[in-house]
Amino acid sequence: MQIFDKEILIKQNGCNNVDFVGSKIPPSVNIFVKVTNGCNCHCLFCSNAESSFSITNFDLPKLLKIVKEMQNQGIGINRINITGGEPSIVPNLVKEILEEFNQDNLKNIHIHLNTNGLFPQSQLLMKNQRWNSISVSLHHYDTKKLSEIYGKEVSEKASNFENIDKNKINVSCNLIKGYIDSSTEIHKMLDFTLSLNIPRIGFVSLMKINNFCINHFVDFDDIAFETIPNVYYTNSLNRGSNCKCSNYLYNKDARILEIYNRNYVNQAYCESALLFDGLYLRQGFHSENIIY
Repeated sequence: MQIFDKEILIKQNGCNNVDFVGSKIPPSVNIFVKVTNGCNCHCLFCSNAESSFSITNFDLPKLLKIVKEMQNQGIGINRINITGGEPSIVPNLVKEILEEFNQDNLKNIHIHLNTNGLFPQSQLLMKNQRWNSISVSLHHYDTKKLSEIYGKEVSEKASNFENIDKNKINVSCNLIKGYIDSSTEIHKMLDFTLSLNIPRIGFVSLMKINNFCINHFVDFDDIAFETIPNVYYTNSLNRGSNCKCSNYLYNKDARILEIYNRNYVNQAYCESALLFDGLYLRQGFHSENIIY
């Protein structure tokens, strides 16, 4: 399909279920809106780990034109993802974007708060009622370990998420050698997430983007999720060699926790993923292909 007279990659079929090819799906995209490159933490596994507080000269009218182009071309928007860097360091810009989206009656607005879901400025942003879902990176159950990972002191009370709708929260946990790296540690992380009254957690392998990630990589194949007490496999979806995810349920004391695993992903895979970096619309996250 074309937008702004440029070809874009669109999924023709849904994800495969094991070996069964996914059925035909309507044309749709996920739009990732990068509001800043900056972050107030210094996670060694992050592609922005060495970046400064650089903030793009964000072109909000251009973002609105992009959304309108999708609508004009009959392309559905599965989700608009507000991301960074760390969105909570530019809260006024995020609020301005949300106000514009309210006028257009856009639905399914998601925010990804990186490590900073644990800090006051991000928790204030999480209280905005406009979010349909909130993703918070939370890579350990112990605040001392979290402080090591984030390169910033984390308060014992940080993960209370007081006065925030926890049903909207998805916890994202990186598998990191020396931290969450075994079925025993994952079991502790599941119990910790349940104790926070958060209904969903996703585990993700590190992308081998730097020496830290290479040296601390944990392979999903080395972890037997089915051996964790009260964990039950439910489904697995894939797009061949490009990506695979698997789903489980954790049932403890009549409480259910949904588990999502991203087993592997091709970093260059970008069908239906569009990134607006404040200046340009691109296909995927690692492509120089400027669409608009």
